[in-house]
Amino acid sequence: MRLALLAAAAALLITACSPKTETVPAEAPLPLDETSILDEEAPALPPSALDLSKIALAMRVPSGFSADDGADLLINVTNPRLGVNISETFGLDMVEGIESPFLASEAREGFRIWTYTTQVEDAERLTALSLELIRLKTEAPGENELVFSAAAPMCRSDTAAEPGSLSRTIYIRVMPEQDFLILAPEQVLNPGDVPGLERFWEPCTE
Repeated sequence: MRLALLAAAAALLITACSPKTETVPAEAPLPLDETSILDEEAPALPPSALDLSKIALAMRVPSGFSADDGADLLINVTNPRLGVNISETFGLDMVEGIESPFLASEAREGFRIWTYTTQVEDAERLTALSLELIRLKTEAPGENELVFSAAAPMCRSDTAAEPGSLSRTIYIRVMPEQDFLILAPEQVLNPGDVPGLERFWEPCTE
């Protein structure tokens, strides 16, 4: 077994940016295709092979919605035998100009892709977490679980248009030399579908 990279698709926690509120409760995460970044057949990884301080997220939403208020990334690492149960949250800043052939191929008329990267002040914590993953890969290959979930504030910027449904897709790039992949497949939401999600359709405020 490899250290699975699981996408917390249904566990994607999203809040509206007006007003500020708690995150929406999540359901059980759905599995994503496993990656080979920590495959147990691979040779031991040097510390530089996995640098979570370079992680990036992206979100595709209709262009009438704004998602420029940053995001949060939750990383869970568990190994029951070794007693490891880590859960840490890291703030992400919205940035522009990230080059990605995959995101370019995911572009769609009437939508915008927002991109986020880690904050400088979290580099030390992310580096320590990266080293812990390397240790677990070395000491207990095939026994570990790594789960990502995210929270991204959103509000409706185009108040002239009818609100309609919201189609949202989330992407993640774990290592800078690799491209983005889908963290949460496209999900179509409507006002009232889930308690709390109606905030997505509230007009943005300054």
